[in-house]
Amino acid sequence: MNTLGYMEQLFIFAIFTTIVFVILKMIEMKYLEDEMKPLKYVFRDAVMVFSSAFGAAAFTFYIKGSLSDFLNIVTENKVLQPEATQIFTDAPGF
Repeated sequence: MNTLGYMEQLFIFAIFTTIVFVILKMIEMKYLEDEMKPLKYVFRDAVMVFSSAFGAAAFTFYIKGSLSDFLNIVTENKVLQPEATQIFTDAPGF
């Protein structure tokens, strides 16, 4: 069972993505560029990365079912979804 909720997963993903971005940005400024940029620019970029990662993850989780259905049609995969398949084993009700 998943202990984290939907929003917590999105926030954790966005935070980890932002942390990796900031670490890579600091390494880039220290070793690849000649000068260090002010931290306000790094913070601004980090906020943009966080909001982009959060938005992209939310959109991906939101359309997960319809995207997999679309890809099944495009790739012509015949995939059964057990949660959507209903089996009637009793006598008909009519």
